[in-house]
Amino acid sequence: MQAIRSSVGDGGVNERSDSALVQAILAKITRAAAPGRQAGPYLTGIDGAVGNGTKNAIRSFQNEHVFINEATGQAVPNPLATAGLVNPGDPTWTKMLERVDPAFRDMRVLIGGKTVYVAATENQRQEKIAAVNGLTFTGVFRSRVINCILQMHALHGIAIGVCPQGDRRTFQTQYDLLTSGRGVTNAGPGESNHNFGMAADLGFAGLRWLRENGTVVENEDPWLHRLDPGQTLVPEALRFWEMLRTVGTSPAVGAFRGPAADRPHLQNWNDANVSMRARLAVHLTNSGTMQWERAGGSRYSCDLGFGGPQFVVGTAAQVWNRQATVTADMIRQGRAAQAGAPPQQQGGAQPRTAPAVVTEQDVREMRAELRRQFELADANWQNWTAN
Repeated sequence: MQAIRSSVGDGGVNERSDSALVQAILAKITRAAAPGRQAGPYLTGIDGAVGNGTKNAIRSFQNEHVFINEATGQAVPNPLATAGLVNPGDPTWTKMLERVDPAFRDMRVLIGGKTVYVAATENQRQEKIAAVNGLTFTGVFRSRVINCILQMHALHGIAIGVCPQGDRRTFQTQYDLLTSGRGVTNAGPGESNHNFGMAADLGFAGLRWLRENGTVVENEDPWLHRLDPGQTLVPEALRFWEMLRTVGTSPAVGAFRGPAADRPHLQNWNDANVSMRARLAVHLTNSGTMQWERAGGSRYSCDLGFGGPQFVVGTAAQVWNRQATVTADMIRQGRAAQAGAPPQQQGGAQPRTAPAVVTEQDVREMRAELRRQFELADANWQNWTAN
């Protein structure tokens, strides 16, 4: 059990997270039935605020387990305990830990918060690590993801894991997410760290936390939809995300945060001064047979394989969908430039005359070839570099 840091109860410091933890323990201790009272918990409200209900529950527990000889049932003084108050490590705290339901003997709460959760077991942590070993990452980043899981469990008792589609994504998967309408990403195929095994979305699937009435949420998902149904970043959910980022970017893990709004996301390097689109253009050039550059906005330009001028061919999503903004005139210009180029620019080949007619079939085939260049870059994902 996480220890409280200061006193809770009548006249106590009543720090919010300490108060919530004491309340949760009292909610998970079964009080024996008595005349006019059924067996049940000492308290049914967990809100981090110490009101009369919490104070009365503490006194009732003390009268039945602290200021009493439990063998004889006679009231006795206990000079190390204070009526109505729980102090760190005092007899009241010790008795509470003895009496709490064994299934809840390791509860935690984030400092300053009120959401009490049940610590994950070693087996649950190991399951998350085993899952990571079955996913696709670069070797260095896989180690960082595993270190993050280890640190989160060691420091906070939480077994985080990789979210669905949170490891290496193919260009097709990236395209599907971009066009899904879910607002998951603004990055096109090849424009995300995920496409190169250097990013992970980490979440809280399986986190068991207690509602204010003491019931346990058993089906939390990676994105904390049970704790934050509207995904409006309520303070209690934001605390978990900030804690995850703090651990993930610590020296013990060595990962970096991504966009501020993408809270599950950690990556292998600092992209503060790096353009993912510019790096994709370099990667396309290195992986295929065409020369690529980043054009204005989210568009790309390419020499279409003719070794001459660059032509704007659209966004990554357009190219991947075989809808590149290629025209017959672009192909005609490219062929003309190639035909008139000096031999040394063509590896010694002799100039040739460009065909006069460019058909719609030529345009379709060029769009398919641009898509193939992206596929080559996708297959070569392990050789992408950030600089």
